[in-house]
Amino acid sequence: MASAATPRARPALADAQQQRLLEQLRRAGDQPVAFAELHAGRVDFPAAVVSELELNGYIIERVYDHRRLVGVRLIHPEPPDTSRAPAARRRRWP
Repeated sequence: MASAATPRARPALADAQQQRLLEQLRRAGDQPVAFAELHAGRVDFPAAVVSELELNGYIIERVYDHRRLVGVRLIHPEPPDTSRAPAARRRRWP
């Protein structure tokens, strides 16, 4: 019998991909990192991993030059701590 997974549990591979992407963005600082560069840094599907991180609260900006996507950069190195948010501000499921 398999144990029940917590809602926030993800496969270890996804965590490794997210960690690699975050490390690359943190090293780049304010400079955008191209998706090709992220892929070369062993992030298999960088656009998907960026979306996963955004869903987890990281603020990642897409950088464009003349309407052409140049890359992405990390705005806040850590996600906001929502565990301390007032209960009144949390959205309740109907």
